[in-house]
Amino acid sequence: MHIKKLKHYFFNIIIIWIVVLLYNTLSYYSSFLRQETQTIILYLALAYTIIGFFYYLLTPSIKLKESKGTIIFTALARVVKELYYYLKFLPTKIKSPFPRLKKQETTAILFVMVKIFFLPIMLNFFLNNLFSFHNQLPNLSNPSTLFNINTFNFVLFPFLLTSLFLIDTLWFAFGYAFEAGFLKNKIRSVEPTILGWAVALACYPPFNMTITKYLKWFANDYILFSNGIITFVIRIIIILLIGIYVSATLALGTKCSNLTNRGIVSKGPYAIIRHPAYISKNLAWWLTILPILSIPAFLSMLAWSFIYHLRSITEENHLRQDPDYIAYCRKVKYRYIPYIY
Repeated sequence: MHIKKLKHYFFNIIIIWIVVLLYNTLSYYSSFLRQETQTIILYLALAYTIIGFFYYLLTPSIKLKESKGTIIFTALARVVKELYYYLKFLPTKIKSPFPRLKKQETTAILFVMVKIFFLPIMLNFFLNNLFSFHNQLPNLSNPSTLFNINTFNFVLFPFLLTSLFLIDTLWFAFGYAFEAGFLKNKIRSVEPTILGWAVALACYPPFNMTITKYLKWFANDYILFSNGIITFVIRIIIILLIGIYVSATLALGTKCSNLTNRGIVSKGPYAIIRHPAYISKNLAWWLTILPILSIPAFLSMLAWSFIYHLRSITEENHLRQDPDYIAYCRKVKYRYIPYIY
């Protein structure tokens, strides 16, 4: 009985340590990821190796479901076997079906792909923000000098922006790292279309870095206007917009994750519009290109906004497979702007 239970554990372990090995050997990851990110991933893998063993050993069989590893390896074995028979009987009149993945198998494979891609990126972003946050703390040592326009523009604004992004990336890193029933973030489905994956991945490294070689990125959170007061006003608005963006992340809670349905959220800014994160982030970017507004900058920002629009469309098409999301759309009718669109 223990062997049957522990196979779920061992199949997961095989996937986890193969991925850890890839993170440490692939040139992209070895150059892109901070050493601290690699260390955290290693500790997470070790923690699962130890805790997971006792979890699968001690949990009654009746409460255990097939692990993602078991589903994937079982699917792989079946597909290889069916492909063998399909090719073997292809020249004959004997019909053997071409192997196809079942819905549960496809969901498990795609979810593991989501974790493999996004977890190290989000941990890296979080650590970058954490170290930036730590480095900016000495600038706040004298509170009496903070309350003027110039200090806000060059001290408080960077600190507040870093703090907001620190919270955002921490939340998402947690969401990618952990999935459990008690966290209420179990996977219901994963984006099934190539377009949905393409527009999501286009917004993250290394794909966004490749795209910006041809579609230059003009937005800059720390852009300066010719007038300090205008810079102050615009930066206040940017903080408010990024605050909305982060409030959307906090509303998602443990369900934070791209390309997945882990349960429908209808609280916080999601009670007003369906895509508060996308619209607030894009509006902030549009504000930052105003001082350098040109035809190339306008067209570039328009193209990136269109990519995010495609993200919202593909996400909704995916989520509409869930009756809960259809009910949510009846309640929250507007995609980006209340009472308008």
